[in-house]
Amino acid sequence: MLTSQIPHDKQSMADARGSIVTDVKPDLLLFDLDGTLADTADDIADSLLSVLDAAGRPPLPRADIVAAIGNGVRRLVERTTPPPHEEIVARFMTVYASRCLQRTRLYPGVLETLGRLPGRKVILTNKPADLSHTIVRGLAIAGFFERIYGGDSLPARKPDREVVRAILAETGARRPVLIGDSGVDVQTARNAGIPVIVVTYGYHKPGDLDAADARVDRFEKLAVCIETFP
Repeated sequence: MLTSQIPHDKQSMADARGSIVTDVKPDLLLFDLDGTLADTADDIADSLLSVLDAAGRPPLPRADIVAAIGNGVRRLVERTTPPPHEEIVARFMTVYASRCLQRTRLYPGVLETLGRLPGRKVILTNKPADLSHTIVRGLAIAGFFERIYGGDSLPARKPDREVVRAILAETGARRPVLIGDSGVDVQTARNAGIPVIVVTYGYHKPGDLDAADARVDRFEKLAVCIETFP
């Protein structure tokens, strides 16, 4: 499946400053990490379940944990366990840092496709920056990206439009496209007034991707999608 419709503005892309640029290719690709580039769910779930067990709390279905991925560690804990949360968050950070590459893998086609995609590339994730750097280096894709923006890299985080505006101000980009897998990514793009392409194999709930500008079911299809975008 490959679609590349742009429902919000069929002929142009608006940058975060509100100006319109027509008939041009993207000059910055902003990639989500979890669920887009890498399948991190097993290591996240294993870490949280280990922490809950050590704290004497009941286990959770893995599906509930996966459904909570995308808004950062604190929201993950808040959405899956009752309060108090502080100790669980702290323990999770320690445990996950020690095992974040045990079962995490790139999705098929990511390594081969990143080198073929045009333009500058950054990662924009709500995962803490240090953990994001560890994972990206461990998966041998760090060289494809100018910078990794974690959930603690800037005053704002996804889905706040200010995180995109800050990145555009820093990079000087005018024609960004966000590439993600979840409702958080779609909402970030909509809030910032930029296009978004979603991969359909990641972590999302029914309806989360409905407002995306384009969808691909395999990462390697991004090369064709971006070439013909918008």
